[in-house]
Amino acid sequence: MNNAKCSLQINLQTIKENYIALRKLCIGSEVGAAVKANSYGLGASRIAPVLQESGCKHFFVATCEEGVDLRQTLRGDANIYVLNGVFQNELEYFINHNLTPVLNNPEQVEIWQHYAARHGRRLPCFIHIDTGMHRLGFSSAEASELELDLLRNNLDILCVMSHLASAEEVDNPFNKTQLERFTQRSAKFGDIKRSLANSSGIFLGRDYHFNLARPGAALYGINPAPYLENLTLKNPVKLSAPIIQLRDLPPGESVGYNSTHTNRRGDSCSIATIAIGYADGLHRALSNKGVLYINGFEAPIIGRVSMDLTAIDLSNIPKNDVFLGQMVEVIGENSSPDELAKFCGTNGYEILATLGKRFKKIYTG
Repeated sequence: MNNAKCSLQINLQTIKENYIALRKLCIGSEVGAAVKANSYGLGASRIAPVLQESGCKHFFVATCEEGVDLRQTLRGDANIYVLNGVFQNELEYFINHNLTPVLNNPEQVEIWQHYAARHGRRLPCFIHIDTGMHRLGFSSAEASELELDLLRNNLDILCVMSHLASAEEVDNPFNKTQLERFTQRSAKFGDIKRSLANSSGIFLGRDYHFNLARPGAALYGINPAPYLENLTLKNPVKLSAPIIQLRDLPPGESVGYNSTHTNRRGDSCSIATIAIGYADGLHRALSNKGVLYINGFEAPIIGRVSMDLTAIDLSNIPKNDVFLGQMVEVIGENSSPDELAKFCGTNGYEILATLGKRFKKIYTG
C-alpha cells in the first residue's frame, strides 16, 4: 500500500446541489447532464446515479462505449444520448443497451434509418444542426434537404439540438447569431423538442433554454459565467498531494530539470517535493508559476513540473504546518479548476478532464 498518494475528493452532495441550482434557473425546461469523459474525469459511475436520484432523466456521453458503461449504473428509465452519433460497427450496442444517437450528418441518418427499416421498427434519435461551430451537425444546406416525412417512417426524432461556441462570453455577438440560426433552422421540425444551452448557455437567459438544457462543466466546479459575481455554484473537487521530501536549497543552487529555478536569496530556502506531476494531470505549464496551498498559505511551484514530482517553495508556510506526509492543496477551497487553469493558459474543463488515474478517489456527501 502506497501511503504517499494523492487524494482526489469528490463531494457528491455539492454536485447534486449544483444540479438543483441549475434546474431552478431553467423554469419550464428540463435539465439534463453531460457526463462524457467519465464526468470530466471525476467518475460517471458514482456521479450519474446521484443526478438521477435528483430528478435528472437525460444523460449525454461522447461515445457509444461511454454509453454502454453508463447504462450499467443507471436505472432503465434514464435516457442516454451519444453525442458523436452512431457508426456501422456500433449498431447492436445501441439497441442492446438502449442508447440514443445524436445524428450529426446524412450518413449517420442513413445508417440509423436503414437499421430501423431492416428490423421493422422506429428508432429514437436526436438531430444536431450546426449553427456556426463547424464541428458536428448538419450544415444549413443539409438540414434544409432533410425530408421529415420520410425520416418519420423509421425514426422517432426526440429533439433537435445545436451547440454554442462562445456562451461563456456574455457580450459575444455570435451567441445571438447562433440563437437566431437555431430558431430559424429548427422551425421546420415543428413541435419536436429543442435543445441549445450548455452550462454557460443557461446564464445567457431563457431565450436559450428551449425544452432541454445540457449542463456539464457547471456541475463539476467550473465557472460557466465568469462575468457574474456571487454565483451559487460550488466546487465539489479537492485534490491534494503529499509532501514526500523536505530540504533546504542553498543559495545559488537550482531545483528540477534544466535548472529553471535557482535560489537567488542570500540564504537557504525551505522547499518540499510533493508526489504529483504531469502524469497525474498537473500541467507542465505550471512550472515556475503555479501556486498551491498548505492550510491556506501559498506554496509557489518552483522548477519544472516533472512526470511524478513537483517542488514547492515553503517560505510562506508556518513551520508547524511543514512535515512529511502533509497534504498540499492543488484544487480546493483556495484554488478552483478555473484558477489553476489561468496559470496554464487553458480552461477548467481541461484541468479536470486530464486528471490522471493514480489518485485515491474519495467520494463524500
